[in-house]
Amino acid sequence: MHVESAYKTPVLIASSLKPIQDTRAFAKLGLSLRETNKYRLNFIGFSSKRPLKSSDVRYFYSISDIKSFWQRAFLPIRFLYLTIKTRPKVLICCTWEYLLPATLLKFFLRYSLIYDVQENYLANQNLPNSRSSLAKSLSKTVIFLSERLASIDHYLLAESCYAIEMPEKKPALILPNLFQGKIRKTKPFKVDEKPEIHLLVTGTLSPAFGTLDAIKWVDILIQDFPQTKLHVIGHCTIEKFGEELIDFVKNKSYINLEISRQPIPHEQIIQAMEMADFVLLPYKQSPEIAPKMPTKLYECAGLGKAVLHSPNPNWENFLSQFGGGKSIDFLDLINAKSSFKVALSNYYFQGEIPSEIHWDTVKPDFQRLIQSLS
Repeated sequence: MHVESAYKTPVLIASSLKPIQDTRAFAKLGLSLRETNKYRLNFIGFSSKRPLKSSDVRYFYSISDIKSFWQRAFLPIRFLYLTIKTRPKVLICCTWEYLLPATLLKFFLRYSLIYDVQENYLANQNLPNSRSSLAKSLSKTVIFLSERLASIDHYLLAESCYAIEMPEKKPALILPNLFQGKIRKTKPFKVDEKPEIHLLVTGTLSPAFGTLDAIKWVDILIQDFPQTKLHVIGHCTIEKFGEELIDFVKNKSYINLEISRQPIPHEQIIQAMEMADFVLLPYKQSPEIAPKMPTKLYECAGLGKAVLHSPNPNWENFLSQFGGGKSIDFLDLINAKSSFKVALSNYYFQGEIPSEIHWDTVKPDFQRLIQSLS
């Protein structure tokens, strides 16, 4: 260990199934602390390969095989071991799974415990997946007890709506997943003049996020718009749904389907977005999803990419500030062609992109919070 790092405050940022260099835990929270040069940073997260080595950052894998039952079962034990090893002064838990063991060790190691609430985990149990009702009920009980019994000093909320949905999580700092990078100055454009039209669906592939709805919608378009291409890339945890997607796109040369059982590296997602003319957000407007502001809204704004999204007043209000996209009903297949024709003829990015989409606007608040707790 370098002499300089020995005088820095040790901080542990711990995820379970998210990548060790996750876009939030590492790229936003971690790098925001790193630039202050006050902290010795440690990260726990998923890695299928040997963790990276760095002179000023330590990486530890939480799990190397997401499908391994035994690795999943021993997650809390490995977390306990790594927390004792790193002996943090500030511990940021990015998952509910670590809250109870973190509370147990807190009385011995005397650190400040922060809970980064990236999801409304209780509400998410209502989303459709392959699990039984009994399994969902048990998960709700465990999550509820983990969150309520934990000794948490401060909360980070990844969505402003979480302050309303979970008012008991106080004190809290709202830290949305804003764009991180250089905001591009984009001239107004429309897409109908292009010889090929590239559409993209990316992220988590699931029924709740309308993945198959978007594919069926594009399948209708291809009759009148043969120049249309669809790229679907993301990770799918519901095996039967993944098989359904693969079966549906068979013999459809205009659809490029890339499914992974593990999270796709964010750099690969950004590359796919760079190639797209429209990024599709076909999310079903369930109570668990509708109040959120998807990260891709901020990313598309920063990258100068137009969005076609399911009807949602909050998303429409955000994009209307600068002409960043259009609302589309992906379930209305009868009017799919006419809706797409209107989308093609629209001009996008006619207004100035607000600076509030950038992570730098909230970063100082986070840095001050950690300084006060360390």
